[in-house]
Amino acid sequence: GPLPGRRAPVRPRHFRAPLAMALAAAAVVGARAQIYTFDKEPVPPERTLHTLHSFFIYSHADAPERGAGNPFVKFHGLQAHSADPGVSDAELQSYDSIQISLLPFKKFWDFIDPHKFCAIWKDVASGEADKADQLLVDRAKAGHTLDEYMHAVRFNVAEKDTQVSVRETGVYILVYSNCGNLTRATVSGSVIVKNAYGFLPGNEYHKLPFYGWLMLTYVAMAMVWMWLSFRWWRELFHIQYCIAGVIFLGLLEAFFWWVLFNGWNSSGQRSSAIFVIAIFSSVLKSVFSFMLVLVASLGWGVTRPYLDQRTVVKLAALCIAYIILDFIRQSVLSFRHTHTMSVPFKLTCLLPVALMNGVLFYWTFTALSGLMETLRERKQHEKLLLFERLWKVLIAALGVGSCTMLFQIFDLSRNIDIRWHYQWFFADGISHLLFLSVLAGMMFLWGPHMNSQRFAYSAVDSKDDVADKDDKAKVEVWADEDEGLEDGEDDSFWAVTHGAEGTRAKSVVPADTIGASSALES
Repeated sequence: GPLPGRRAPVRPRHFRAPLAMALAAAAVVGARAQIYTFDKEPVPPERTLHTLHSFFIYSHADAPERGAGNPFVKFHGLQAHSADPGVSDAELQSYDSIQISLLPFKKFWDFIDPHKFCAIWKDVASGEADKADQLLVDRAKAGHTLDEYMHAVRFNVAEKDTQVSVRETGVYILVYSNCGNLTRATVSGSVIVKNAYGFLPGNEYHKLPFYGWLMLTYVAMAMVWMWLSFRWWRELFHIQYCIAGVIFLGLLEAFFWWVLFNGWNSSGQRSSAIFVIAIFSSVLKSVFSFMLVLVASLGWGVTRPYLDQRTVVKLAALCIAYIILDFIRQSVLSFRHTHTMSVPFKLTCLLPVALMNGVLFYWTFTALSGLMETLRERKQHEKLLLFERLWKVLIAALGVGSCTMLFQIFDLSRNIDIRWHYQWFFADGISHLLFLSVLAGMMFLWGPHMNSQRFAYSAVDSKDDVADKDDKAKVEVWADEDEGLEDGEDDSFWAVTHGAEGTRAKSVVPADTIGASSALES
């Protein structure tokens, strides 16, 4: 249908439910740029309105920063043009039924009647509207405060820009309406919305300082890890190099997202190139960190020097598939705000990554459980303690992540006008903080120090089990031989050939040289 996605047409004869769906879609997806451009945009069909975008705006009093002045909406360079070759713009100069309006989401139903939102002459006569064939709002509830947020787009007239201050914090819906009978026309121009701090939407603003602090945190972690690595460079092994790579990728990710939001806040437009780089850095960091935890759980560099060929092929295939699918997923989550996408298409993009995450978690915890059992059997208690702590860190992170997801699902039932203030934290903030916590835990567990090599793979470790089994077998053989002796039999022969430590230490003759002692005595 026409409701989900970029625009939502509604006619007066439609029910309230379709318009509710349109508003919900527009509010949930939000605007990804504070400058909405009309580039020869076809006008809506007769007596129809479209919901195009939602803007998240702070009032000057509520804004987290106020360096850019009062928040405002500007109708810039808007002009209509005829798309009918037989009708010129001059002939349509008096047509003023095309309007672009900014209406508050919270009070939308108070102002707009879904069964009648285009004024007629009767409404003008009763004082409910100024003109016929224009958008009708309930003035008993809205008064005249909305008039300045409703801009009529005219033909053949280059009107001056109209700038209006926004005095109330909230979500605002950009409405594109045509209450007349003309359909063959287009509109060009732009609607510019600016907050008191810049052009970032209110629901995205807090990501800017968040990624700034995240970047500084990664810088501090990189400096600490570099200092430890230089100090104990002789003790380093594979996993510690991989941890350094994860810190570097995390730093790159935070840097590119900070650059993206900073540029967006300054210019009002999101850079496509930086956006692609930022997504790619996020995907690489996720894949590399997942693989690090997985190969560590498989015992690479700890109980085995390398992974078998079959496992390496599986890991490579999983990495390639994850990079492709996760890049698609993050792109879809972003461009769904400006493109119409069906629910099956979205699920097709999202479900494969969710399934792969489940496979990775299952494989990691299964491998980690098996590794701890192996270390327990080999009695390598220091390594066992390390991986038991890693198990606890991963379980804690998984628990917090699951609770966050459940809260997000529950929170979807709440009005977007309430949750847009903190939605960014649950969508992005917690996942980054969890990742940072797991990374800090691994840095603590595998931090370079004077005895780091105790946790690395050693050929001696791999022979421990064989040696233990051989010693046990020898004890059982000598025990069987002792059981075969009679109580009164002289045991001097066994004392010489297999004898006790004291006898063996005093003898200078190999134990298996029978009769050598007698020869020496003579």
